[in-house]
Amino acid sequence: MPYRNIFVANETVLKLRNRQLVADNGEEFAFPVEDIRCIVIDNEKSVLSAQLIAFLAAYNVCLLVCDRRHMPAAQLLPVGAYCRVQKRIQLQIAQSKPKCKRLWQKIVVQKIENQARCLELAEKPGAEKLRTFAAGVQSGDPTNREGCAARVYFPLLFGKAFTRDSEIEINAALNYGYAVLRAFLAKTLVAYGLEPALGLHHQNQLNAFNLADDLLEPFRPAVDLFVANELPDLSDGFGTAQKARLVQLLNCAVTVDGERCSLAHATELLVQSLIAAFETDKPHLRLPQIGEIAFFDYD
Repeated sequence: MPYRNIFVANETVLKLRNRQLVADNGEEFAFPVEDIRCIVIDNEKSVLSAQLIAFLAAYNVCLLVCDRRHMPAAQLLPVGAYCRVQKRIQLQIAQSKPKCKRLWQKIVVQKIENQARCLELAEKPGAEKLRTFAAGVQSGDPTNREGCAARVYFPLLFGKAFTRDSEIEINAALNYGYAVLRAFLAKTLVAYGLEPALGLHHQNQLNAFNLADDLLEPFRPAVDLFVANELPDLSDGFGTAQKARLVQLLNCAVTVDGERCSLAHATELLVQSLIAAFETDKPHLRLPQIGEIAFFDYD
């Protein structure tokens, strides 16, 4: 199983040699492609060979390229990653609105539960109030318990003056972490033959990743907790070191149905369970539960 997340911060030439990614920035480093889970290129002068890109696609590696603002701007989505794409897309289209609403209800409940757990782990008040919101989520969340919880949650976690639309380092870190996880989810959806644009709840015609945005929701508190823990470091700005660590969140430990696994593997379990939910009248989603930030050590 791939486990390695690579963050490229300096001008680097990336190429393929003997089935290995070779990174040359004055000194060469080589990594077996089969071990690579995610690559983030955060330097506009870096160069990739077409041969390497095709090989990464064949191994379903998540490749992200950042823009001059150092935010993820493009990603690699392999063509033909799943052999029966049409069958899976037809399965998506056939889903009834009531079922989609029930699935969205489960996602929102777990998101709010994870937000409550995040507050507890960050030693902030308000977890029980959030769990009250979670208990009130109805099918499709028509009363917007998700939004109500968010209005309470973020000021408790980051301070009363905090807002999600302010241009500060905390929001830059949150947006970066969300973008990496969103891209990884989109890659996983494509690998299983699903169309990321066809969402359960998100239905924006200008958004190519509605379904990825749906499934991202319960994972967001893992990013929130990490950023809350990193607040002292963010006082000097949101830089390369913090970005590299946010990419490593893919190796962060979460719990799914009582079993501990990496966050990256949890995305795969969730996508698999979503497909199973599409195929049954009693849908169940394998949703992540966050815990204290701890990383799997694969070395």
